[in-house]
Amino acid sequence: MKLGRQSVCTLAFLSLCFMLITVRESDTAFVPGRCLCPHTRQGVRGKLKALTVYPKSPSCDRLTVIVTLNSTNDAVCLNPEAPMGKQLIRCWNRAQKLGRDVTLCLKRRRRGRGRQRSRLRSRGLNQKASSSTSQ
Repeated sequence: MKLGRQSVCTLAFLSLCFMLITVRESDTAFVPGRCLCPHTRQGVRGKLKALTVYPKSPSCDRLTVIVTLNSTNDAVCLNPEAPMGKQLIRCWNRAQKLGRDVTLCLKRRRRGRGRQRSRLRSRGLNQKASSSTSQ
């Protein structure tokens, strides 16, 4: 069986296309165990120095959140599903979208502190006023 020149070229072209498709598919396959953070924490205490968020990639099937602590310069991997991880991811996305500096995400505010102090002040002022009128 003798093949013509056009048949050989067509066969070579199809083989090349098949090989390129196979290589392309193997590049995007998930390889388990290649994430930067094999173990994550729910949260950290203390001031944060840096924040890095890595999206899902062919080498890792989950979002990666890494913070650097100011006091010890240790890099800590946070769980992206934990409240602290979600908050930092939300802030990171907002900063990227608006073109702002990500260091604003590192300044954490405690919830309820301002309201609590104002309540205590108003109570203290009321107590002083009532004690002076009763004398």
